Amino acid sequence: MTEDLIKADFAMSGKMSLIDYICEMSASDSGDGPGDLKYWETVRDAQNSGKKLIFINGPAPLELIYAFDCVPLYLDLLPYRLSENAELTAKLINVTETRANCSLCSRQKTNLGILLSKNLGLEPDAYVTMPIPCDSARTACTEMGRYMDVPVFYFDIPQRRNEKTLGYIEIQLEKLIEFLEGVTGSSLDWERVKYRAELYNRSAELLEECAQLRRDRPCPMSSRMTIWNEMMNSFGPTEEMTKLLESEIALCRERTEKGFSPCPEGEKHRVLMIHNLLRQAAGLTSMLERAYGAVTVADGFCFEKRESFTKPDDRQDCLRVMSRRMQVGSLAHGAGVSGEQLLNSIEALLRDFEPDVLMFLGNRGCRHAWASIKMVSDTVQKRYGMPMLLLDVDNTDFRYKSEKEIETLVSEYMDTVINKK
Repeated sequence: MTEDLIKADFAMSGKMSLIDYICEMSASDSGDGPGDLKYWETVRDAQNSGKKLIFINGPAPLELIYAFDCVPLYLDLLPYRLSENAELTAKLINVTETRANCSLCSRQKTNLGILLSKNLGLEPDAYVTMPIPCDSARTACTEMGRYMDVPVFYFDIPQRRNEKTLGYIEIQLEKLIEFLEGVTGSSLDWERVKYRAELYNRSAELLEECAQLRRDRPCPMSSRMTIWNEMMNSFGPTEEMTKLLESEIALCRERTEKGFSPCPEGEKHRVLMIHNLLRQAAGLTSMLERAYGAVTVADGFCFEKRESFTKPDDRQDCLRVMSRRMQVGSLAHGAGVSGEQLLNSIEALLRDFEPDVLMFLGNRGCRHAWASIKMVSDTVQKRYGMPMLLLDVDNTDFRYKSEKEIETLVSEYMDTVINKK
């Protein structure tokens, strides 16, 4: 039995905590570019370092959380990491199905299963939740709050964007500050907020540069915007995040100067791969590079450029920026996004990155996205003459479609539709 299988068996049996298992997996990653080990180590060691550990859902106001010397654990990242182990994920899902709500999507079932199994190896000091406009996410956030014996803060984020709704969110941010003061026993130091805001601005700039470097021909590295966007929701206002992004930018620039392509036989296709935090997308991009000379120039789902803080000394202006970001961030993965917004996003990617292969790997649990994406794909076909592969997957539970099955279906599309063999 290999070392990785032994560790997986320990995690399944409870002999190893899930957070230690995640750190081990992250440390052994051999992927292209910098990884996420530092974040998981920061989460694991937070309380031993005298910091409060705050569980979060959604695009929470990280600058405030870090300003109180707390460390946020972004719960959506747990199923993403654990989905590499299909058996372990299935076990966690089964725990939820036997003891809690069975109508949730697999990602939310995995998160609940982690809490119910009591093997995460971490206990939060508080829980701050801001669910996206998705029935499964809203239900799961409420249930997770019930299973945590800690103070809980629930955000209510209106989807309509105007001055009234922004003011409503700002009131909640002021209440969050009071909540965190109660959790930590300390008062908010605005100088710390300013420091975190500056770091977030820097990370946002670097993230945008990471995306723009994929415009080059040949593209120096397949896009990883989906995972970086998720990491920004947990690690954005930190020096470590800026170092991760700086490392990737340096690697991309070096490759661009050398005319390097990740495709062994050179770049032949440019792929726009839209998906909902599908861990197996990393293996899929490698297969496309190797077998078809197809580099993924853009991935993700309706991401917008992140707004920066321009008046860090102005408390009200900073809270307003946080409020707008929270409204935009709550639309992640297509939740609550209109067909027009999706189409505008895809048309911008078509213009800026010039892909000739379009794929939508839609999570079967995100029903809200499917009607819109079908209308969008029909419109793209009509306007640009470009077909789009629409493939239903489960971004957490690979009993639904295995990595091999997904690769086979994508290969058939490449052979029959793109290369017309």
